Amino acid sequence: MTDLIWSTEPFLRLNSLLVSSPDAAEDIEPLFNDLLSNLQNLLSVPPKSDSSRRSLVPDAVIVLESGSYKLNTEFVNEACLIADDLNIDEKVAANYLEYGRSSCEKLDRTPMQSGIILFHSRRGYLLESIRLILELAANPDNSAFNSLYQKFAKQLVTESFVGKAITTMADLRNVLHLLQEKETSGHFLGRDLDETFLENIKARREATIWEHEIMSQILSYSCRFVQITSSQINTFLDMTVKLESYDQLLVHYVVCVITFFDSITSPLSDGQPLSKAAIDEALVVQNYIFERQRKPIPTLSFFHSTIDLWWYVYFSGLCSREPDSTHPGLGKLDYPAEVFKPALISVMKNSSFEFMMVLAADMAVPSTMAITHLDLQTILQTKLFRSDPTGTTLESVNGILEPAKSPLQMTVLYSMHDSFDNLYSDTMTNLIDSIISNMADLLKELRYREEELTFGGALSEPASPSDPSSEDEFGLIDAEIERFFMFISYVYSGRSESARAFWSDPESNLFGFLTWSAQCQAPLMIATFCDMLGSLASGEESSQAVFKFLMDADEHLASYPPDLQQFRVSWSYVFESFSYYISQLQGAVPDQNIYPSSTASRSLIAIADLPELSYEDSILLSSHLRLLEQVARWGSAQTRNELLLPVSGINTYHLLFSLLPCRTQLTGAIFNAITAFTLGATRSERDAVWTELDSWLLQQQIVVSRTPSVLSATTSRSQQLSLRDRMHVLLTTFPDIQGFVLLLDCLTSVSTEDTINDIPFPIYLGSTYRTTPGIKPYIDFIIDEVFHSSTAADFSPRQRLALQVPCLRFILNCIQNFNTDLIALASRASSGGFDQGASGINIDNSLKPPDIRSYICLHPCVWVMEKMFEDKIYGVLFSIVESGLSILGESGLYQEQKSQSAQYALQVIHRILAIEDVYLDVLEPTVRTEVNTVTASRFGTSSTPRALLGLRDFEDAILFNIQVVTHVALYVNAENVKIASSAIKILDILAHSSQFLNTNFDIPVPGAYASNVVRDMVVKTAFNSAQSGRRLGVNRLLSALDTVSESRRIMFAFIAQLERPNDPYDDHDDLYQLKLEILEFLSRNLDDGSMTSKKPRSDEIQLPTLEPSSLSDIPTISHFLLGFKIGDGASAVSSVILKHNDDQGGVDSPVSLFRTIVDILLSHAGEVEEDGISGGLIAAPIVKSQDAAFSRAALEILFKLCTAKISSEVTLSLLRSSDYEFFKTRIITEMHVSIDSTRWGDICTFSGLMQNSRDQHDSSFEEGEEIACKTFLQFLSARTYLLGYTANELHSVSNPITSVFENYVKLLITAQNGQESINTLFICETAKMLELLDFLEFDIEKLAASWGLTGLKTVRLEDLKPMNYKVTEASGGVGVGVEEGIGSDLALHNELEAIEIFDGLRLDDACLYELSAVPSTARGSSETFANHSNEKIYDLERVEGVLELKICEQQLNGRLRRPAPESVILQKERILVNCRRYNTIVGLRRAQSQCLAAWCRLLRIILLDTAILDSQPDRIPGRDMFMLESMQVLGPKLLQYSHIWESRVAEHLSSACLSLISCVSPYLGLSDSSNEEEQEDDAMMDTAHGIFRVSLIVVQSPYATSSVRADLYTLINRFICNHSTQHRRKIGRLQKTIETNSNGNSQSDGLGTGPAKENRLVERIANDAVSGEGVTRVMSLIVLRSFAAIENVTGNYFVLEALVRYNLLLLIVRSIRRIDEELDDDNRVSNYEVTAYKAVMAFLIELAQSRAGAAEIIQTGLFRIIRQIKFLSIDPEVGIFTFGARQASGKTSSTMGTMIASSFWPTTGSSASGGSKNVFYELAAPTLRLLVCCVLSMGQGNLAVLKQVRETMSEKVLLMRYVLRRIVGLDISQKTFATELVSASGVTTGTSKGTVDEDEFQDAAVQESGKLIVLIANLTRGSTEDD
Repeated sequence: MTDLIWSTEPFLRLNSLLVSSPDAAEDIEPLFNDLLSNLQNLLSVPPKSDSSRRSLVPDAVIVLESGSYKLNTEFVNEACLIADDLNIDEKVAANYLEYGRSSCEKLDRTPMQSGIILFHSRRGYLLESIRLILELAANPDNSAFNSLYQKFAKQLVTESFVGKAITTMADLRNVLHLLQEKETSGHFLGRDLDETFLENIKARREATIWEHEIMSQILSYSCRFVQITSSQINTFLDMTVKLESYDQLLVHYVVCVITFFDSITSPLSDGQPLSKAAIDEALVVQNYIFERQRKPIPTLSFFHSTIDLWWYVYFSGLCSREPDSTHPGLGKLDYPAEVFKPALISVMKNSSFEFMMVLAADMAVPSTMAITHLDLQTILQTKLFRSDPTGTTLESVNGILEPAKSPLQMTVLYSMHDSFDNLYSDTMTNLIDSIISNMADLLKELRYREEELTFGGALSEPASPSDPSSEDEFGLIDAEIERFFMFISYVYSGRSESARAFWSDPESNLFGFLTWSAQCQAPLMIATFCDMLGSLASGEESSQAVFKFLMDADEHLASYPPDLQQFRVSWSYVFESFSYYISQLQGAVPDQNIYPSSTASRSLIAIADLPELSYEDSILLSSHLRLLEQVARWGSAQTRNELLLPVSGINTYHLLFSLLPCRTQLTGAIFNAITAFTLGATRSERDAVWTELDSWLLQQQIVVSRTPSVLSATTSRSQQLSLRDRMHVLLTTFPDIQGFVLLLDCLTSVSTEDTINDIPFPIYLGSTYRTTPGIKPYIDFIIDEVFHSSTAADFSPRQRLALQVPCLRFILNCIQNFNTDLIALASRASSGGFDQGASGINIDNSLKPPDIRSYICLHPCVWVMEKMFEDKIYGVLFSIVESGLSILGESGLYQEQKSQSAQYALQVIHRILAIEDVYLDVLEPTVRTEVNTVTASRFGTSSTPRALLGLRDFEDAILFNIQVVTHVALYVNAENVKIASSAIKILDILAHSSQFLNTNFDIPVPGAYASNVVRDMVVKTAFNSAQSGRRLGVNRLLSALDTVSESRRIMFAFIAQLERPNDPYDDHDDLYQLKLEILEFLSRNLDDGSMTSKKPRSDEIQLPTLEPSSLSDIPTISHFLLGFKIGDGASAVSSVILKHNDDQGGVDSPVSLFRTIVDILLSHAGEVEEDGISGGLIAAPIVKSQDAAFSRAALEILFKLCTAKISSEVTLSLLRSSDYEFFKTRIITEMHVSIDSTRWGDICTFSGLMQNSRDQHDSSFEEGEEIACKTFLQFLSARTYLLGYTANELHSVSNPITSVFENYVKLLITAQNGQESINTLFICETAKMLELLDFLEFDIEKLAASWGLTGLKTVRLEDLKPMNYKVTEASGGVGVGVEEGIGSDLALHNELEAIEIFDGLRLDDACLYELSAVPSTARGSSETFANHSNEKIYDLERVEGVLELKICEQQLNGRLRRPAPESVILQKERILVNCRRYNTIVGLRRAQSQCLAAWCRLLRIILLDTAILDSQPDRIPGRDMFMLESMQVLGPKLLQYSHIWESRVAEHLSSACLSLISCVSPYLGLSDSSNEEEQEDDAMMDTAHGIFRVSLIVVQSPYATSSVRADLYTLINRFICNHSTQHRRKIGRLQKTIETNSNGNSQSDGLGTGPAKENRLVERIANDAVSGEGVTRVMSLIVLRSFAAIENVTGNYFVLEALVRYNLLLLIVRSIRRIDEELDDDNRVSNYEVTAYKAVMAFLIELAQSRAGAAEIIQTGLFRIIRQIKFLSIDPEVGIFTFGARQASGKTSSTMGTMIASSFWPTTGSSASGGSKNVFYELAAPTLRLLVCCVLSMGQGNLAVLKQVRETMSEKVLLMRYVLRRIVGLDISQKTFATELVSASGVTTGTSKGTVDEDEFQDAAVQESGKLIVLIANLTRGSTEDD
């Protein structure tokens, strides 16, 4: 054993390959060869050794598998403890301890516990690998790789291997005994409270039992590859003698024993004779069994007797196959005495068949938990009882069994695995075949004896042991054939595969056995035979086979004359039996009432007046009902329809309802049969069942005693029996009640023809004979009586579950079958009524009830919801949730039923929470209104009002039972995916409900809501944390989970579910969806709960958002689950900061939900499958849909954690640590995608999506199209969050600059030098940052155009032309032509008719809902925000509901037949497809723009933060090259996306280009360099020049938004400003570029192209300058000023000419009066208008510096406008002050632009007046400068201009006087300047009145104004001293 491997890893790897990739021979075979010796040794481990123990001493060096180690005392002690505990060698124990030490953190256990866990894990994986190999080798269906595993099996399985396996199985049994003794001794030592001790015992017991189960399977499969020996069988049989209890471990031996017997008596290969040696071995076993039978074993004698019988069965087959001449031993064998007689004794005397029946019953597949009135097992189990406390089996004493003993029943130790159940089923079916084939004489003998005794009158029921007449030499003559039938029945019941194999060969012995059995005539034998047939009907094919078998029996009997016909069970016999018993039981009703004084006595009949069914007949009739039920339940619709009209011609429904009133005590069985037929029934058939059931309940004669009762003492009509009371009386037994509930569950479910808009019962049910129509009495009975009483102590666990499961399904059916969309579609009128909804559908005409009110009041949802708010009802619901926790890691009886009850209970809670808003706001008030009107009797009365129960909503009920929240959270770890999913949904709703979210929300006490004192209560909740003892001021959900002792278990429940591996035998979609729901739950609860919806839409598109304001600033349940530590003393008002946590499950621990999410993300990063390889390169990478979804959800969580203030510091430091290195790993592995090669969802490429036009529909392609689009959308979202995280991480390490920051930047902006990136399938040829921009290659608008969805256009029904409509226009493209030939016109007519059906629908009004707004990037304008803030998508579920309603409306109006024709269904599907496509386009548009926004943000961070390092050489190599490449990439993309409707991409691109130009502008070198030749060759300059040309073209685009234009205006201005005016040649080229591209001409400059007649560029810029708002207006004016400056240098006035041509200069000049319009009553104006005014003046001043410009300005009436400006006439002492949008008191800004722009120009400075800045002189100075420029440009000789200027200034005398007086009165320090001004102006110096503020005096505007006034006076020479 020295070469054995003790590590778990290789066995885990082998097991994983066998499970996931059994055909991967190239991986499995070498691994199998490496582990072959380990596999052959099974569980062999060297025992404890003194030498090994002596080698374990402190300070000694030991060599282990993982390396050499120096021992310490603690390690030595723990290794010895493991060796003693496991009885293994000390060195082996040291290996496991070391492995445990390295895995203890991951396993969340101590090193010693982890070592023991790994010990059992290795054994489990080793055995499971062997089992899988042998199972694959034994399965002939796996022909593809069967030979490989056959080879493995031959290498592995030898005779010694089988012997070792038998020994190992015995050792495992001994280990279980030792564990039991250890647990017992621990009990005496007081270790019952030691959780670690109990956990270790439990874990080891479960592991050992699992190993024992696998060993039994290995032994069973081994017999198929090697002939087992007699000694091995005898050894194994000796092992069975030591068994002491009837439990599941015994079943392991049963499977092995039967397989051993079959193996030794049969050849290994079919068709070969048995060898002589093999016969010798079989004879040895025969002698052993024969001798053993003479010495009965006292313990489990029935089991050992059954083993003897099994041997005789298989040995008898050997004897029948092999002639006596084959072997002399067979010739000497006395078969009757040595085989047949012992077998008969085993059956008749030692209860072998009875034990087999009990065993099969205990191992039967749990199905509906139906409890029949007459249980055949109870009737037939007469000898086997539980053992007494001494452990001995009860035997008969003097022929009498001890009474009052419970029947024998298996002890459940664990939940058996499916693999073992499959093997057990195969083994038992093989045994049945062998008994029927090899022991036919035995069965005939048993039947002969029983029938002889029965028809002799001595056996009308199972024989009594005290009856000597029923016993002979072989034992008691009893119902053994019946027990054998029941054994077969239990084996095949619910196992459809086994049943199908049974019927596969009509010529087999099994089929002949059925024919023989059908001829039995004993009543009990017929009953069990029918029961067996019912079990053999499991599965649709088997049900059809049973139906045909009984029909053939009828045909066979019909072929004989009546006098020659023999009895045979057939359909005719079954239905004739029903008819016979009905005719016998329907006694005459007495002519006179027994109690004539009672008005209620008409329904009361005395017992003796009606015949009653005998016990024997009840058994027979019960079996017929079960046969009928099983065939109908499993059969197809055709089979059920044929059974409804059988050979007799009597309708089966009528037959069953005729039998129902009879006194049969089989009411429950009748209900079960009716339920089976109703499962697939149509609505009309179900309505008939409702009517019959209601009629039976109301008209059935109630049987009472002759003694008068209280019911007969009253004469008041009101005291007559109500429907609910009649249910009490008629449903007396448990099976009756259960069958009744199951029937109602079936009737309230949605039938095949139903829609969710239908009421699940006849709308006029009981209206003619009941005061309360509808099914409210049924609901009251089911919920108040059955469901509420199901928790009573009188019920057994099985009965309790059998009632609760159908009751919960009934409740769920009633709630979830209500269409809440009907309420949303029907608008509420002012009078409280419902009108036609906004969808264009008359809701009342679309429903079967008269109107929507009737629909609400009749629908069971309302009445069930009312019941669920009662404390006694929701108390039962919560108790079911609590009791169902036993399914989590526990073993026991009825685990599947407990799982179902927990599942339905959680689904009911979730559904209540989901629709309670509709119920509370609409349904309940509507019902209250109706029941208070005259028509109240139509619907019934409501029970206790919800207000009196103290509930505002169902969340209050949960708050009253806060422990339910913990129970729900624990269910997340359930193996049942539906349970875990419901738990997640409930937690999600609670996390966003006001009661659990608001920390100041009061919890009401019962009754407070009714007394209107809720608001005045001060009932607060305070929870103490189990971790830190703090009081939490956070939401209650977090408090409830964080403070309980199960908090860590809850955390690990989420971890376990996310790490749960996929079961290869199950569908992965459900588990994948569950994991995605968990990630979505965590992400949603990182948001601010007040900003997210309480109940998310099921079809809501997950779109990325980068807005940090939506994130929660207090701890949430997600932070708790992820493992963050909440700071002590946290409260709702204090600053809460999440901290590191290295506790178990903490965010820093090796096992945490946070680490699990990161591992999931990294495991799905860069996973690209190959679609083909050509030349070593990937031809078509595949993005899996699940990988994309997981990546998106996980990255969204990490992005939110990194963005939120409370968690960013901890999260970023964790991801930055060496354990993750998340930035580098994730960025490198981010894959590259392309439009033509990347296959999305393994469906198609992006180009392929455009191939399916809007009218060419292929259902298979559309399904794949949806998957591909979702995958692409998920990818874009994931990329967005990745870029967002990258930006956060980069910025966090940039202040101060660190080496980490430099490494990050190098990784992003430096080319990879052609090296292949890690885990990627593309060669990196450029910077990674630019590769992350690959998503811009996907043109969403082209996809939208191919689908006919351009712009904001929604789905229009008139655009959906019929597919057969022939379009002649080339541009039509709306369909394909109608094919020539017969049927074309009809097809076209059907298509047109289908379109007319949906005429008038307004889907946009009813089915669109707004997406959350994305923050606008527009600066100073609301244009972009208005375009995208109201984005809407279709609610696809509501669209489908509206279409269904329209179809129903047309059907009810008679325009459409039922069912709807195919053309209508096809048209509905086309509408749905187009709505889904519209949603896809909207989602892709937003996702792409958000992804680009994240990329641009990252770009800006790189550019700004690296600018600090730019002065240091070689710090960030490649930065300049990166900026060049970025501009080269972004320029063409900006040009492309600026000419499409979707503008957000262009907005982000323009912003990015501006950032790049801003960074490169200082390095263009134009300002300082004089070498123009070098400048022309400069690459940076050329690239920037290209961006400049693109900007000129883009601003002219009609799709360029104000945000785009504002950024590009800034870019243009910056580029122009970097050109020195000294370089006239360069300025000339620049002007040439502007002229060339002034009309969108993209030709390069220098080609000689002259200016165009039109100038769209200048026109667009000037329009923005006149009518624009915000930054766009200001920057357009600045660009015009730059253009004017160029013109002043070159003398070519092309801009001026364009402005004059379009009269735009006039409008610009007139716009200076706008500031007057913005002045309020207090002479205040916005900062924005001040800036805009300065910009206008700057442009005009620049333009006026040329004579041509000044002339044109003067021509616009400049002087008149200046004279009309009001603000220049304001007293300067009063001044003009600025304000921000929030500072304006009592006045709202007059324009939207002012309000938006105020955020860009905040108020600066301070003043005594309103605390803002006086800007009077800032406005006056540029105005005066403009006048000066006009005068100077026009020349002093232009007297007309001088005159106008003089006149203008003369009207502004107040302005001049005040300016000059201020200057004259200044401080003496400024005397020189003042004297100069006075001298120039001629003003006499006067005495200053008061002191002038020195700071205000130094205002540059005042100085400039004074100089300009003096200059104007000198130039015009018109100002005198008097002025």
